[in-house]
Formats: sequence, C-alpha cells, structure tokens
Amino acid sequence: MTDSQSKKLSLQGDEEKGFSVIADFEGNKAELSTMKIDDNLPILPLRNMVLFPEVFAPVSVGRASSLKLVREAEKKNTFVAVICQKSAQTEEPAFEDLHPIGTVGKIVRILDMPDNTTTVIIQGVRRMELKAITSVRPYMRGKLELLNDELPASDDKEFTALVEACKDLTVRYIKTSDSLHQDSAFAIKNMDNHMVLVDFICTNLPLKKDEKIELLRINSLQKRAYRLLEILNREVQLAPI
Repeated sequence: MTDSQSKKLSLQGDEEKGFSVIADFEGNKAELSTMKIDDNLPILPLRNMVLFPEVFAPVSVGRASSLKLVREAEKKNTFVAVICQKSAQTEEPAFEDLHPIGTVGKIVRILDMPDNTTTVIIQGVRRMELKAITSVRPYMRGKLELLNDELPASDDKEFTALVEACKDLTVRYIKTSDSLHQDSAFAIKNMDNHMVLVDFICTNLPLKKDEKIELLRINSLQKRAYRLLEILNREVQLAPI
C-alpha cells in the first residue's frame, strides 16, 4: 500500500467498541496544516472517542442536535470541531464538560444503519484547542485555536525506527486481544505512511481516554510516538499470554 493509494480496508466497531479499520492515504500532514479553517466551528461532542488528525473513523451519532450538525456539515461541506466529553454520561455537555483539546474534522459520509442508528465517517484534519462556547442552539459552536504539529523530516531514521517499533507492538497487542478484530493486524502491517500510522494507532487502540487526550496534546509527532511506544510496551506486558 502506497501513500498515493486510498483504501477503505473495512468498517468494524463503533465509538464504543473495537478497532475501527479505516485507512486512507491521500494527502499528508503538511498539506492538512495549510487548509483554511474557520476559528468558530460547530462542536460535535463524543462520549468516549478521541479523534486524531488524518485518521478516518466511524462514529455513532444519537443526539438530535448532533444529527442536525453532521447533516448540515455534510451538505455545506464545512468543518466541525470533534471533542471528547470528560464523562460519557453527560447528555448535554457544556464547556466545562469537554476536554479542551480536540481535532477539526470533516464529515466524509453519513450511514443510516438497518437498526435505525446513524454512523458518521469523519476524517480528522488538524488539532485544535477549544477556547469558548459561542452558541448552543441548534447545536454548540465554539471559538477555537488551531494547533500545529511539529513533523519529523521524511528521511528521519530515528522516527522511522520508532514507528516500526510501535507497529510491531500494536500487532502483538491485537493478537493477544479477544476484543479487537484480528484483521486489524493486517491493516497495521501494511501501512507505510509513518506519520499517519502514529495517529491511526492513537485513535483506534482502546487506551484510557485520559491517555489519548495526553497524546493528542503533544505537539511533536516524534514525542507523541515515543509516548505511544511507552504505553504500548506497558499494554503488551500486561496482556494475557
């Protein structure tokens, strides 16, 4: 699989469970950072999921306000601020109920499922920090600050070795897990875009929510990968043999 290819490997799991295997390799992080994005966007609050830049992910949407938001965003082709709640039980989150660090996202597709639920495919675009809520009806909007990723050079051998180590540990973790789809290991093995792979693992691996927020806060992609490697080492050591 090359960077110029665009492949949806499968759609499995949802915001609440599992490893969602969706991979797309069009574009790159440097290009995403130059996209023109408004600093006042609709806010899509998620109960448990933390989205990272350039990752495609399926999200189950249930709130009436969120459904209205995603349908309008898809129709108008506008960005949304994807932000994780501090507590999944909060039904109508306010500013203090949201983690301030999130990701600007793009609605790629809305799927009305046979069981009358709605799944939205979202692509993460760029990290952001929520500064204030500017309105709450018909859905929340907020003032935000766009954050820049510090990217390694394309020929950085240290970063390449670091990501390959993360890849190997992720595959080992998947193979020891009963809750993760085993074909996820195939997807990980065949990803050769190292800059995307770090955030793909961060989004999809079932880590603690606070640890995902910690990873999303890190500006340097290389430092994010080092922290991810530490977490993966711990998870593999704790996994049942």
